[in-house]
Amino acid sequence: MRGPHELELSAPEGGTKKTYQMATRAVDNRLTEEDKMKQRTKRKMVWTLAPIALLSGGAALAQQAASAAGAAPAEAPEQQMERIVVTATKRATLLQETPLAVTAFKQSTLDNAGVKDLTSLQVMVPNLVVEQHGDSGGVHVFMRGVGSTNHTEIGDPAVAFHVDGVYSPRPQGATVLMYDLDHVEVARGPQGTLSGRNATAGSINLETAKPRFDKFSGNASAVVGDHNRIGMTTALNIPVSDQLAFRIAAISERHDGYVAFQPRSNVMPGQREYMAGDQLGARLTASWRPSDNFDLLAAAEYYRDNGTGNVALMQRPRAGQALYSSLVDTPGALDQNGVTYRTRMNYRPSDALELSYIGSVSRLKRTNASDNDAGVLPGFKQEHRTEWSKFDNYTHELQLKSTDEAAALQWIAGAFMIHEDNSIRFDIDISSSALPAGLGPIVVHPTQPNDTAWAMSFIQPKRTLDSNAVFGQTSYALNPELTLTAGARYTREQKDDTGGRNWVCPDFGATIGSGGRLIGAGGPVTAATCGSAHAPGTWPGGGDNSAVSPVESSATYLGRIEYALGKDVNGYASVSTGFKSGGFGDGGRFYKPEYITNYELGLKSEWFNRALTFNVSAFAMKYKDMQVSSVERLPNGQQQVVTGNAARSSINGVETEFNWRISKHDRLMGNANWLDATYGDFLTCDSVYQDCATQSINLKGNKLRHAPTFSLTAAYEHDFALANGKLTPRLSLHYQTKSYVSEFNTTPGPAALAGSFADAREQKAYSTLDAALRYETNDKKWLAEVFVMNATDEAVKTDANWVAAGTPGQTWVGFYNPPRTMGLRVATKF
Repeated sequence: MRGPHELELSAPEGGTKKTYQMATRAVDNRLTEEDKMKQRTKRKMVWTLAPIALLSGGAALAQQAASAAGAAPAEAPEQQMERIVVTATKRATLLQETPLAVTAFKQSTLDNAGVKDLTSLQVMVPNLVVEQHGDSGGVHVFMRGVGSTNHTEIGDPAVAFHVDGVYSPRPQGATVLMYDLDHVEVARGPQGTLSGRNATAGSINLETAKPRFDKFSGNASAVVGDHNRIGMTTALNIPVSDQLAFRIAAISERHDGYVAFQPRSNVMPGQREYMAGDQLGARLTASWRPSDNFDLLAAAEYYRDNGTGNVALMQRPRAGQALYSSLVDTPGALDQNGVTYRTRMNYRPSDALELSYIGSVSRLKRTNASDNDAGVLPGFKQEHRTEWSKFDNYTHELQLKSTDEAAALQWIAGAFMIHEDNSIRFDIDISSSALPAGLGPIVVHPTQPNDTAWAMSFIQPKRTLDSNAVFGQTSYALNPELTLTAGARYTREQKDDTGGRNWVCPDFGATIGSGGRLIGAGGPVTAATCGSAHAPGTWPGGGDNSAVSPVESSATYLGRIEYALGKDVNGYASVSTGFKSGGFGDGGRFYKPEYITNYELGLKSEWFNRALTFNVSAFAMKYKDMQVSSVERLPNGQQQVVTGNAARSSINGVETEFNWRISKHDRLMGNANWLDATYGDFLTCDSVYQDCATQSINLKGNKLRHAPTFSLTAAYEHDFALANGKLTPRLSLHYQTKSYVSEFNTTPGPAALAGSFADAREQKAYSTLDAALRYETNDKKWLAEVFVMNATDEAVKTDANWVAAGTPGQTWVGFYNPPRTMGLRVATKF
């Protein structure tokens, strides 16, 4: 075995011989991503440039690129694009040589763009949308119009979320802050073969920075801004020896809320407003490499969120009130914390083989309260509370793969299992006072004859999931230009609900005293406390709702052809499938599994001696039984999350990404996308105005939510050289056409539904602008930046709900992205 694991690779005829650092260790233990990377044999076939000329804008570009690929003089290294190594194929591969639609950014790029979480990342990735909700601390992630709005303990996301390749099953896991990363990578389209579970729309992976064995180093940054924002991050790399190293990283983010309290809000002095942030994260990583053929990586991570959550806002505010304001009767409260332990062990019995084990244990706990009536009508109150919840998760994965990158045949085989054990109590209190008199805060006292008060409680002490899978994938290079790949995965899943009880307590006011809070926080639910004034001692809707889903299994597959069209121009064509198991909802209602087939053509290219990267993918996705979740309102007032199946849907689109170092001082990056995502056949019910027990509607022809026909992001930077550093202004523009925030697209007019109005379920075409001015010293050890996010102060709607508090207190409310914010960031590294 060679010293530092170097191997001389000879390029094909006509090329040059180069020495590359070989990645005989797992990607999780590389000194840097590039040290871990095995460079593929350079493809030297210079073929016709007509295809890229058509995609890039004409023959002139093709002629220039041909010159660059041939006799063009070498550019300065600083004008070349930095190469990123990704792990989307469970191997360390160059981003530009990875044959699928994947976007990746280094931590420095994320910092410069002001990205600290998925919400702020979304405009940088084609067709990625993130919704933040106040209820249950939920986050909904969509790709190409596909996502899941069920963030309950039984809800499964359509976009799989990973940290260091370890799957995080709960949607709330995607709310973690992005800090001290090597890079983030987002793979679009079904990843059913290698990523597997709940990756029908795509997969997101945060690759954390790993300990280095070579030197002690670190970095730190601080940010201050409006809304009393203050944040800090730090990381230390601590080598103990050439076999053992540690890395410690931490982050803290806090700011006041963006949603002002309207007069008469029922809040205490000093109460934090909605959309306030208070997050903390810490990570300890250890890397141990006792020999050349074995290494171990272990990490412990803690995350805490004590913000106030999001709140729905009246889409048409009352006269004299701002959009970002609310008449609050339930102050937002969130206590969410999680602990995760991850480990990866790699053993190499030979230079051509590696056996890996990847395991994790995690626990997420949450309590929260949120105002769900949006202050539509003084005297009406709907409070949602997670009284307690606990989500335990265990994953194990075994991988055996080839590691001789010079071989024509590459393969990987593995087995995966996950066990979830979840429990939760979720309560809803609804009350309405007929006499909201006075000028003080609105406090509901359901004691008058026309007052109403009722409640629901969903108590699920044990909901479990067991999923097991085996997978394999192999690639064979027929020649230096042509590679064929085939893969398959078999998955078997079962979900169980033991002892679950759903309580519906109508006409609840007679059982409590003046000013009581119905069930109350954590109070017992019994036949006595859930009684009815008309039938004392009864508890409609109660009883044992235990359900066991049938065992479901499915095989997913991948077929792909890769072809090198030129030195730095690679094309691929693939067909891949995805699967998400069915399950059950409130009241034991079942829904079917969903299946997706994706046909994709892609082109990845580098031009002008790697000064420009241009990637394009065209896809056609066919969905069968897409799972769509919504809140169903029954005539008796009961509300429950219901998941149904859209029999057929089709999604077609083209995504382009570009990154261009125009000169030594100028950079332009972004993406432009076209999307057509439509339901083919979807029989469902719009409970806003329909009786779901007897009525239905077919949404054939409706657009999928968060699927604008066209979207564009472009970011430009220019460096001004100074005596001791450089000054860099940055502008980032995002534009997208009209989209819908609900599968129903349209709303009934006021004639059919009092208080309703058009466009409530629509986000009109909009543009946002981010701007920054950054100063960096010549030694790159110090940086200072002023920035403004959403400089246009655009109110971007991400979801719409109907609040029926009785005429005139019924209208449409919505969830929105943050308004304009600004601040100052200072960073150093050593």
